[in-house]
Amino acid sequence: MLEVGYLHIDNPIAVISSYNQSASESKAGLRMLDGFDLDDISLNEMESRLDEMLKAGSSGAVGISATCSQDEPLLAAARIASQRLCLMELRLTKIRDAIRLLELIPHLKRTGVTLSVRIRPEDLSDTLLDKLNETEIDIIHLDLRGLNGAGPRVVKKARDKRGPAIMALADVGEFEDAKTLLSMGADVVSLRGVDPEFSDWLSGAMEEYESLSGWCNAPKHICAGGDLRGLAYCCPPVKHCAVLGALKKAGMTPEEFVEKKLRLAKGTPLEKGEGTCFGSLVWCCKISKMCYLRDAVLARMGLPAKEYMALKKKLAEDLLKTT
Repeated sequence: MLEVGYLHIDNPIAVISSYNQSASESKAGLRMLDGFDLDDISLNEMESRLDEMLKAGSSGAVGISATCSQDEPLLAAARIASQRLCLMELRLTKIRDAIRLLELIPHLKRTGVTLSVRIRPEDLSDTLLDKLNETEIDIIHLDLRGLNGAGPRVVKKARDKRGPAIMALADVGEFEDAKTLLSMGADVVSLRGVDPEFSDWLSGAMEEYESLSGWCNAPKHICAGGDLRGLAYCCPPVKHCAVLGALKKAGMTPEEFVEKKLRLAKGTPLEKGEGTCFGSLVWCCKISKMCYLRDAVLARMGLPAKEYMALKKKLAEDLLKTT
């Protein structure tokens, strides 16, 4: 489902457990070992715990989360993770200096590792977010626990910067909690301290949702507060509406938006759509929004809803790629 660096994460749920817990099987797309303070824990112990998890029998990706007051142990940990094709994550508990962080990232990336940085929203200024987006990090891991419903807005803000993949660590108690974070731009939702049966159920539910929908983290419409990927659903900007603000944020004029969307649709099923509001499916909305005109065209074309949404996903990616 998500390819990032050398990692293949086949469903959007990550499970985080303490390094001193026994390794166990999991259906999550990513399993993370947390709590490696390399000032206190040896690299040998970290390596041993990582190998134990790799041998636990699950098929998902694996990662470690570490911090240290010195750079060299983190570089060694990155080399270990890279050799095993695992994710290396920096926790910032002992890396409070933004200058040190921004200088450390390129050194870590030279090891070939797929790299994540876990950060709390209160530590993530607009300036730091912009600078992190200019680095080669692969994932920004937002720790949203305890935000009392503000988490999705933080995810949207990060997504609209169009930087690395986003993982959201949040208080998730049901399917809709995870789906909301995904619909605002998270690529992966991470869980810590949850019942393994719940995480396995949620992983399975997300895999089924992806297979049915074609776009597991499909955004909300722009007019419903969605992130910039929702431009894939928008009509031509023929009246004053929320799309104008989204286009300004995306750095596109209305004329550029119309030209680019029509160009990207050319030669694809989205180019067609006689009988829809604007004569092309490229302007049509999310499949979950009822529209008898769109649905009649899809039925006439024999285009399943899942394939329609997969085309919208590709359209969203291409719309935002070079703007």
